[in-house]
Amino acid sequence: MPQTSPTPAYRNPALSVEERTADLLRRMTLEEKIGQLMQWEATRDDLSFIPTYQPGSLLHILGEKVNRAIDLAAQTRLGIPLLIGEDGIHGHSFWKGATIFPTQLALACSWNPALLEQVGRVTAEEMAPTGIHWTFSPVLCLTRDLRWGRTGETFGEDPYLIGEFAAALIRGYQGQGLDDPTAVLATAKHYAGYSETQGGRDASEGDLSRRKLRSYFLPPFQAAVRAGVMTFMTGYQSNEGVPSTLNRWLLTEVLKEEWGFQGVLVTDWNNVGRMVVEQRVCATYTEAAVKALRAGNDLIMVTPEFYQGALEAVHSGQLSEAEIDAPCTRLLRLKFRMGLFENPRRADLSRAAFETSRLDHKSVNLEAARQSLVLLHNDGLLPLDPAQVKSMAVVGPNADDDLQQLGDWSLGSPQHPPEAGKQPREKTTTVLDGIRRLASPSLEVRYARGCSITDADLSGIPEAVAAAQACDVVVAVVGDHLNFIGETLSTATLELQGGQVALLEALAQTGKPLVVVLVNSKPLVLPTVARQAAAILECFNPGMEGGQALAEALFGVLNPSGKLTISFPVHVGQQPVFYSQ
Repeated sequence: MPQTSPTPAYRNPALSVEERTADLLRRMTLEEKIGQLMQWEATRDDLSFIPTYQPGSLLHILGEKVNRAIDLAAQTRLGIPLLIGEDGIHGHSFWKGATIFPTQLALACSWNPALLEQVGRVTAEEMAPTGIHWTFSPVLCLTRDLRWGRTGETFGEDPYLIGEFAAALIRGYQGQGLDDPTAVLATAKHYAGYSETQGGRDASEGDLSRRKLRSYFLPPFQAAVRAGVMTFMTGYQSNEGVPSTLNRWLLTEVLKEEWGFQGVLVTDWNNVGRMVVEQRVCATYTEAAVKALRAGNDLIMVTPEFYQGALEAVHSGQLSEAEIDAPCTRLLRLKFRMGLFENPRRADLSRAAFETSRLDHKSVNLEAARQSLVLLHNDGLLPLDPAQVKSMAVVGPNADDDLQQLGDWSLGSPQHPPEAGKQPREKTTTVLDGIRRLASPSLEVRYARGCSITDADLSGIPEAVAAAQACDVVVAVVGDHLNFIGETLSTATLELQGGQVALLEALAQTGKPLVVVLVNSKPLVLPTVARQAAAILECFNPGMEGGQALAEALFGVLNPSGKLTISFPVHVGQQPVFYSQ
């Protein structure tokens, strides 16, 4: 009778993770090991790179396409499962219909770790059934210069608070543990000092001594390790001339040896390639591969040249195969602990549709928007007295703009191709939507956009002024725009852009009580006319339920309790300005 080959030890779930990992590693070729150390982008339909290179991880892939990728990985010689990552930054960013929460900076204003844990839990429950195992969140960077485009992704400027809020999100994302099918891995990023920018420019040189790192920038990351975070991500910047991806002291001596981090360290997008073509600290990809691995990186995000570079390094004797084995072991160990060899966690679209439509998820989002709202100023106008206010003019470019309300890292933002579309309009309650929904039948609500943020066209101001003159109170919703925020989109100024200052000045001249509502990614320099308003409410980017929460505050249903975790400047020339200096 023909004899069947015995089941490989690495396929036996009864064995320990260490036994399974060691058995699998013994069976792997050098090429398979190097493939595991690579994370490939999978936005294109062609997935033929999976059987060719056998990558360990993919990003930017969702839904049924994930299942195609999982099947291709299962058909390779050893059938090593994929680890699928995605940017779930304040909700499942790029899944149409997902719950999009307030941004990190907005959530921080709640000062409520329990709320942030709920946000992480909801996000994980919506990500997992779309085939995602891993979110690249939370951001643990300290805000320093507000001109930096990624300010809204931070929790603000206090190291202790950042650590507490990050730990809460991590607990929410990672749920009951690595084998929890409703959980996703969390990522502590960007390690470390990425937000210490020169002139607010993104990914510039960070002039940080080790003392400064240990005093301010490292404590939040150490808190993340204590909270059980399973992945770290490096930043784009250099510190004292050394790219973070090459900083062995930071990646190995502190993170892995001193703090005992047992998870996986991934580079940010093409960080290894940047060392050759941008930072120019390596002459070849072979040299970059050697230095990146020796510094302590485990997984290389989107640097296809790493594959040949690492192969050449081993074949030429510049790198030993044992130096490939070490990071490969860390990644395989994580996959075994997650149970991916038994359950690769395929996408289940019917389950995903159920999760994204849950009313309790919407309720968590509304509570997050409520607790994130900050009342900066009130001379007694709020809450509005229905006996005195019979008509309201709602004006401003962000009063009815769902994209600006959701902010960065959502469908329609610069991080995703325009052809992917945007979140369904009906999922978002804008400020105008919220006011109309809560207004009594006897309250007349007039709307005029007034002006643009992205150009200086003032032609809409007369209509806004006419609406204001005809009403008892004016609610002006101003702020910033996706064109001016996010990765690489740092600004030279913090002033309100486009025609917004002219709009506010024209509204003030009507003499009608003015409420200024800020829908913005970060603190902006407020003109005198805004600071003289009867009331100022800071929403930041409040997510899908932000308009409901704001309307509740106007009409007295909600008493805003949010508190800032970041400083407002009077002038851009003050930068950097933060309290702990």
